[in-house]
Amino acid sequence: MRRAVGGLLFAALVFAAFLPAFSAENEPWIVVFYEDGCPDCAQIEELLAGLTSELPESAIVRYDISDPKSLDLLMELARAYEVDVSSVPAVFVGEEVVLGAGRAQEFELRNAIGECTVHGCPSPLARSPSLALRSSILRLAVFAVLFALLLWWQTS
Repeated sequence: MRRAVGGLLFAALVFAAFLPAFSAENEPWIVVFYEDGCPDCAQIEELLAGLTSELPESAIVRYDISDPKSLDLLMELARAYEVDVSSVPAVFVGEEVVLGAGRAQEFELRNAIGECTVHGCPSPLARSPSLALRSSILRLAVFAVLFALLLWWQTS
């Protein structure tokens, strides 16, 4: 029995160490920044509704820039993608950024979403230093707790 519990704790410890690899699959690969009352945002949202109707809900996340935290995240992503964002809508799709609304942006968005649907894309949120730090701290805490449990179990 003691050996089984030790094996289970060790397996949990190994799983915690590789947790980042498993959690990346559920992160959104479409990140939309908008503002209520913005006509271009409504246009992009209508387009996105048609393009993402077959995708799981976890593939897309939306942030209203009237929230200061959302605005901070937009600025972080703009720096990470090396783009100048002066207005919304701003849509981050995998490695691509689509700014504004219009025919050219519609074409860019269709291509980016199509490419990500076929080949897969990383989450734009992975480029956010503050979100990456929070995620790393959480994984480290889980790992530390499991390690402490294993150590306690071995010494008791």
